Order: sequence, then structure tokens, then C-alpha cells
Amino acid sequence: MIKQQTTTENWTLYQLALVYHIVAITLIGADFFFLHHLTYVQDNQLVGIAIDIVVFCSILGLALYGIKTVKSRETSILETAERYRSLYDNHPDSIISFSLDGVVLSANHRLESLLGVGRETSKPTSFIPMISPPDLLKALHHFQVASAGLPQNFEAAFIHQKGFPIPSNVTFVPTMVDGHIVGVYAILKDLTELKEQKKEIDKLYKQNQLILNSVSEGIYGIDMSGSTIFWNRAAEAITGWKVDEMLGRQIHNLIRPVRSDGTLYPPEESPVLNTILNRVVSEMKEDLFWRKDGTTFPVEYRSSPILESRGQILGTVITFKDITQLKKTQELLIKSDKLSAVGQLAAGVAHEIRNPLTALKGFLQLLKKNSTKEQYYIEIMQKELQRIEFIVNEFLFVSKPQATHFVTRTLDSIVMSTIELLQPQALLGNIEIEAEIVPDLPPVLCDEHQIKQVFINILKNALEAMPQGGILLIQAVPDPNGRNITIRFIDQGCGIAPERLPKLGEPFYSTKEKGTGLGLMVCYRIIEAHGGLMEIRSKLEEGTTVAITLPSMQVKEKKGVLAI
Repeated sequence: MIKQQTTTENWTLYQLALVYHIVAITLIGADFFFLHHLTYVQDNQLVGIAIDIVVFCSILGLALYGIKTVKSRETSILETAERYRSLYDNHPDSIISFSLDGVVLSANHRLESLLGVGRETSKPTSFIPMISPPDLLKALHHFQVASAGLPQNFEAAFIHQKGFPIPSNVTFVPTMVDGHIVGVYAILKDLTELKEQKKEIDKLYKQNQLILNSVSEGIYGIDMSGSTIFWNRAAEAITGWKVDEMLGRQIHNLIRPVRSDGTLYPPEESPVLNTILNRVVSEMKEDLFWRKDGTTFPVEYRSSPILESRGQILGTVITFKDITQLKKTQELLIKSDKLSAVGQLAAGVAHEIRNPLTALKGFLQLLKKNSTKEQYYIEIMQKELQRIEFIVNEFLFVSKPQATHFVTRTLDSIVMSTIELLQPQALLGNIEIEAEIVPDLPPVLCDEHQIKQVFINILKNALEAMPQGGILLIQAVPDPNGRNITIRFIDQGCGIAPERLPKLGEPFYSTKEKGTGLGLMVCYRIIEAHGGLMEIRSKLEEGTTVAITLPSMQVKEKKGVLAI
């Protein structure tokens, strides 16, 4: 490159010298062949001498100007050469000048530190021994392309003097002289430190991903525009949104936090996005997030700003957890407190009512029945007293544990006896009871009277829910491995509203006009005492399904708990 610049400058000097000689010859020729032949000049010798002096001075002046110009150009060329030499020698990257045959013509000092060569060791003289064998073919291809005039950039490993490879970024640039390609410059940038930094970054990234994916809480981050920048596996499991679906998307449109009144926050009022604006940590004890399938779930979350070293905010990281089970536990605690209070109240009320109730029943039987009308009134009073006694007995069941006698029984016999008991009531209501019981059901360890009480309560509720008649289906099936037995009562009644389902089983809560809510509560307690589970599913105008799952005899013998 330096030689090319010098050639261009020398060609300009040749032009100046040519112009100078042409002008000098022209002046001398004009002086001797034209001016000296003039009659006036021949008659006045002094004029001729003066013209000669002027011509000589002009030629001398042009010579001095040419010398000065040459000196100036030479100084400029030397200065430019020094600048390029300084750039060549002091460049932080290694620079090698190759001939078109791959022979090393020159190299700067950085090559010594890159490849470990020095004055006491021989420098490489060829292109091929410098390249690591796995990268040789690639390097040769790029060298040939650069020799054709196209600059190349690629990565390859060069061999250190001690034999180990040095990863480098290689740039091949064609060397041009007088418009012709005479060689190739190679610029090598050591990538060892950069590779180590990349490995460290990759290591830290993997560690961060491991930490993010190890926690049970959902964690995600958003940038200043509200777009997702990371999303951990717990967030995937809780919301149903995969990482690939979330990255780069507007989080507000997907999570959609909800106000206490049920309306959605607009983006400008979102508590999460407000963290970016206010630069403070915010906590929300209870909020609603949306899953991918469109359902909502209660969450508790904490929003913290992401700050760089200079204090500039980069985004927000949000940690959230699904508190559905926590809310269920709280509801169970509240329900347990209610049951405890009901039990204490029931024990006192039942004992206080039972004594006067016995007296009323006794004296009612002693009353004389003088007329049919009196007989009708007495029968009404007896029925109401029986209802009071029934409620008192349920109070007593709630207030204290009942003696449970577990024996081995088959559920099909209990189901069939219950159907026979309530068959007349079903026929009166134009209801057909169908039983689908799998033969040879595994036996269960249970209190037959209590299980029968549960079945009677559920069947009576189903019959009362079908005033227009219909089909009441009872199914009894074991699970595939015989560990549990499920009994389903499926009616075609009016159904139960979704908002009322969670409250079923609470004391004094009933869907019937004159119900006390104690019947279902007793059923739940009996099934739980047997290590089972009772679930109620219902749809308005379609009917209700009550599913009771009890462990079979073999599970009772092995574990004593319900198999899940």
C-alpha cells in the first residue's frame, strides 16, 4: 500500500519535470531563434543581453520552484509512509503481508505475541503452516477469493509456537499496486479472551436459567415497553403459556390483571407497568391473572424494577405464585371453625330440646281423639315433632363423634338395599332408578349403617330435585387397578348454580327451601371418616352428579388411606 502511494506521487513529479523542460526549451528557442533575429535586437546589443538575462532568470526560477515542489512532495511522501508504517507496526491486531503464492513478505510486531515467535525463533515463511489443520481448507478458500479482489472475513485457528491453536478473527484484504493485485494482507484478531468471556457469559446464563427454572414461583421480566424478556418454567406451568409464545409479547395483553370490582386494568394503570414509572418495589397480596385457556386464578405477586449500575431502569421482574390452594386452606379453616362452633351449639341445643320434646310426644299420645278434625291436627303435630327429633339427632351427630363399627361389606348390596328402600318414593314422582353396577366389586371396610345413611341422603336429594320425573342413574365402578371404588348418583334435575357449589356441605346452607344444610355436612364427615372423597358437579337445567370414592379392602389393609 505504501509502495503504491509512492508510485503515484513519483508519476506526478515526472510530469512536473517534463513540463519544466518543455518550458525551458521553449524559452531558449524563442530567445535564440526568434528574438535575436529581430532588427531592433540586433541593432541594440544591450536589449539582447537583457532578454537573455530574463530568459535565464525565468528558467532558474522555474528550476527553483520545481526543486521546492519536489522537496515538498518528498517530505509529504515520507510523512505518509511513516504514518502507514506506524499504523502497520502499532496496530493492536496482527498484520501479515502475503504474496499471491502465500509467502510471508512482512509482519508487524503483534504477530510475535500472537504466535509466540521472537527474534531467537524463526518466523513463519509460508501461509499453510500457520493455520490449524481443521481450518486449513476454509482458509485456503478465503485466501483464493481475496486474491481475486474480494475482501474476506471469517474465523480460524492459528498455531502457536508451542503447538496449541489460537482462535482468531481473520480478515483478508487484497494488496493493490498500480491497479494490480500483487498479494494479500491478513489482519488477525485474537479471540481467546472474547471466547473466554463468552463462555463465562454462557455459564452465568445457564446458572440463571437453572435458578429461574428451579423455583416453584412464576418469574418473568419485561422491558420498558412492556414486552416479555424472560419467562421461567413455573410461569409456564401456572399460566399455560410457553416461553416461545411469551418472549417479545406485550405482557399486559396476556396476563391482564383485574381490579377488585372485576374490571380489567387499562395498560396505563397496570400495577406492574407502574413499577417501571415509579421505580419502586410493589406487592399485591391478591389479584387475578389469566391462563392461556381463558380461566382466571388468584395470585400474589411482587414487582421489582431492574436497574443497571448507573441507576437507569431497564424493566421490571415479577415474581408470582398461585394462591388457589392457600385460599382453599383458609376456607377449610373457616369451615372448621364454623363446624366447631356449630358442634358446641348443637350439643347444648339438642340436650335442651330433647327433654321437653319427649314430654310433648308423650302427652300428645294421651290426648283423646274426639273427632276426625282433632285426629288430623294431632297427626300434623306428630309429624312436626318427628321432624324436630330428626333435626336434633343430626345436631347430636355433628356435636360428637359417633361410634363407628367397620366391617367388610360389598357396596353393591348397600346400593341395592338403598334403591329398594326409596323405590316407592321414586315411582310416586314418576322417576325411574337405573343401576349400573360392575359385577364382583372389591369389598370395602365400612360402617354399613353410616354408608347407607349417606346413600339415602343423596338419593332423597336427587328425587326432590326431579319434580318433573326422569331417570336417576346410579353407577358403581372400580378404578383400573382396583384400589378405589366410585359410586356416582346422576340425576336429571334442575341443577345447582356454579356460585353455590363451593358452599355445599356448610352448616345451615341448603339449596332447598326448608333444608338445614346438616344432611350434606353429615355425608361429608362420614365419607371423610372412611378415608374417601365426595365430589359434586352440577349444571343448571341439566342435572347433578355426586361422585363418592372409597378405598377398597386391599388398600385399607396395605395403607389404611385413600389411594390417590
